[in-house]
Amino acid sequence: MKRQITAGFAALMLIGLAAPAHAGPRVPPIPKAVIADPPRDAAHPADMAAFTVSTGGVGVNALMYLASGDQPHPTMLFLHGFPGNETNIDLMQAVRRAGWNVLKINYRGSWGSPGKFSFANARVDGEAATAFLFDPANVAKYHIDTTRIVVAGHSMGGFMAADAASTEPRVAGTVLIDAWDIGKNAAQITSPATRKAAADKMRPDTLPLAGTSAELLVKEIEENAAKLNLEALSARIASRPVLMIGAEHARAPTMRKLAAAVRAAQATALTETYMDTDHSFSDARIALEGEVIRWLGRFDPASAKPGTPQIPLSAPYDEANPFAKILRGEVVVPKVYEDDQVLAFMDYAPAEPGHVLVISKTSKARNILEVSPQDLSRIMAVAARVGQAQVDGLGVEGFTIVQNNGVGQSVPHLHIHVIPRAAGKPLMFVEHEKGDPQAIEAMAAKIRAAMK
Repeated sequence: MKRQITAGFAALMLIGLAAPAHAGPRVPPIPKAVIADPPRDAAHPADMAAFTVSTGGVGVNALMYLASGDQPHPTMLFLHGFPGNETNIDLMQAVRRAGWNVLKINYRGSWGSPGKFSFANARVDGEAATAFLFDPANVAKYHIDTTRIVVAGHSMGGFMAADAASTEPRVAGTVLIDAWDIGKNAAQITSPATRKAAADKMRPDTLPLAGTSAELLVKEIEENAAKLNLEALSARIASRPVLMIGAEHARAPTMRKLAAAVRAAQATALTETYMDTDHSFSDARIALEGEVIRWLGRFDPASAKPGTPQIPLSAPYDEANPFAKILRGEVVVPKVYEDDQVLAFMDYAPAEPGHVLVISKTSKARNILEVSPQDLSRIMAVAARVGQAQVDGLGVEGFTIVQNNGVGQSVPHLHIHVIPRAAGKPLMFVEHEKGDPQAIEAMAAKIRAAMK
């Protein structure tokens, strides 16, 4: 699969109409884990564990973001770049929200880990972290599903991720984010002047690294160019799923060459994506997180659940839709208002406590394009009364009215969302978890009382 993505698509529409047939390519929906927190598991909440991973005779600093629940979790190892100023913690947190554990390490000699930094040592460290995830004691302690371990890395970490995956056939897949093909830099070092220029360029990034220098690292590139060839490593991981994400204002040309190497090695599942951003994905963080989590869905479909449902604008009315069943009395809901034309009832998965849906009892309009002005007027009049009742009965400062058509619509029967709003608290327009029935009924009672 190959996609071209432009950063900046992440804004969610409150009232969306489906795109006409002649519109440009559709943007994939943003996974829920990118923009919404999961419910807390009181028995086994999400957590964080700090420890060391043994490698090269020392213990490097490590941190595991632990997903909630006591079941075995798919797990990602994330390897940082050179020197690792872009931590990508937001990406790791999003992956954790999607139900994955995430392990990060600091290589030897980097960011306080003991030992000496070198590219060779970093390779060994990444391999040691991968082995850590397959160790039976760690599998039991951190609830790791060893059939779904993925190695990912950004920049230099992309090289290290490819290396770790190539040495461990049990790794399920690899993510390379604007990866650095380290060995290719050797071709640019052709004289003492170019050698000095390379060291001068690298020098600022060596400040957080111990036991090394810019000159030593340049020398390592010169002497080990073949061992630091990422194209060769990429070909070795082609038999398993690979995600390659390139930044157009940084290493996209490198990523295209790596993708070509994977395809030449008879890739079975290569996904390429290029984003109009810089090496740190500074203005494409949500796009980056969405792309990674959608790809992880191949191992865990629930983790890639999108936050924006969609229903076709034009279709026959479905008598089996949930709201039709409510109107026929087949499904019981907590009501807050009803007359001969309109019904207002509680949303079973509230965006905020007190979330109410208002529907017509007489119209079979699927969306706002099909409803008559008279029916729409009556529905909106009731929605306004519900909003006032929320303010009066719940003590909130205001309310938001939302009506989706096609995109964002989950039930093909015209409905109005009336959502209570507390000042200063943002509203997330995603599919929310099912609420507690007793809490919902308690809110309904307060709104009903205020409607009178």
